[in-house]
Amino acid sequence: MIQTRYGTSFSDEELQGIHRAFYALCTHIDHQLRRVIGTLREERLLDNTIICFTSDHGDMLGQHGLWAKRLYYEQSANIPMLLLGPAGDERTPACTQNDRLVGWQDVMPTLLDLAGIPIPETVEGMSMVGDAQRPYLFGEVGEGPMASRMIRQEQYKLIYYPTGNRFQLFDLEADPQEMNDLSGAESHATLRQSMTALLVGELYGNDEEWLQDAELVGLPEKEWQPVKSRELSGQRGLHWPPPPLDLSGKQVGMPG
Repeated sequence: MIQTRYGTSFSDEELQGIHRAFYALCTHIDHQLRRVIGTLREERLLDNTIICFTSDHGDMLGQHGLWAKRLYYEQSANIPMLLLGPAGDERTPACTQNDRLVGWQDVMPTLLDLAGIPIPETVEGMSMVGDAQRPYLFGEVGEGPMASRMIRQEQYKLIYYPTGNRFQLFDLEADPQEMNDLSGAESHATLRQSMTALLVGELYGNDEEWLQDAELVGLPEKEWQPVKSRELSGQRGLHWPPPPLDLSGKQVGMPG
């Protein structure tokens, strides 16, 4: 669908320009972080400051012939989560990496934990510096025919597309570029079944319509058709004056 919308016939010069623009934005952010951290150090505040750097999504840069976000391939979904605690806090040692599965729901309880503030029992996330770790991570994006759902467990990732009832299964240790779909491999049938059961257990609301007798049947296959949009839906403006609150019947965000 995204391939059809954006095309796959970029020239080498166009691809280089796209990559340069993306990494230039990353470099810009790096410089802003340097200024913030440098100022904290000069003001003698760094030792008593907690820093958490993350992002709401990554971007596909032509991998799999795809672009932008809203996908569960690693380039889109595996975002940075950098954490620096106060000086002397052994739970956040410098220059170390932790492979536990975390999500944005964990940011608030982590900051509370590092600040020595009790974490409310109603919080769904968990501290990233605590002893407990989640056995798997569930992800969801989109609704209806544009929806996709994901389960990440250890080095394996199961992606589910309800439209057409399609699966993908990747071993990220053996196949970090996600080029070898194991969802149909007999050798991984038991793993796919167990991860599918985890995914089904996370479904709620309208997603339960994809089930029949506790089995995923998804939605009918749908051929993508371009949407006629004279308003260039999905393109951001300055949001001034403020947009109307009642958007019922209006197309907003990515065209469906």
